[in-house]
Amino acid sequence: MTWQPGQPVITPADVAEWEAWKHTSKLQAQRQRRRNLRRIDYYPCEAAQAVIDARTGHFAEGDYSSVIDALILTATGSLPE
Repeated sequence: MTWQPGQPVITPADVAEWEAWKHTSKLQAQRQRRRNLRRIDYYPCEAAQAVIDARTGHFAEGDYSSVIDALILTATGSLPE
């Protein structure tokens, strides 16, 4: 990209400062996500995996997280309508 009249001159120091800010910002966002979203490493048995696979697909709530949530809530009897 070439300089345009009326635009500020961007120096290598400006670029380095922006890259450092971007890196710090990404790390802060990742920390925030990890603080708010719990992660559970779960390796289901073959029978459980078959149930999960039967309920996943390219439709609303067809992702693994939604299916596992629904199965857990159904098992506890607290699945919302």
